[in-house]
Amino acid sequence: MTETVPERSELDRALELELSDEDILDALAHISGYIDISTEDFRAVYHLAWRHALARLRALQAAAPEDGDGA
Repeated sequence: MTETVPERSELDRALELELSDEDILDALAHISGYIDISTEDFRAVYHLAWRHALARLRALQAAAPEDGDGA
């Protein structure tokens, strides 16, 4: 799986939790059924999902009125 990694700030990198193989295997063990995915691919999906969630939260923050606007 090839991934294009956009430049991220030091804060973004600090906030993103690194998952160990053990973390991933434990999570997969709690899913009923079978998922055929390597820990490497799972980690890539996790990182992409995290970045998407961060962008979504930043967009919500940017769209929210700032405190003290008198509104």
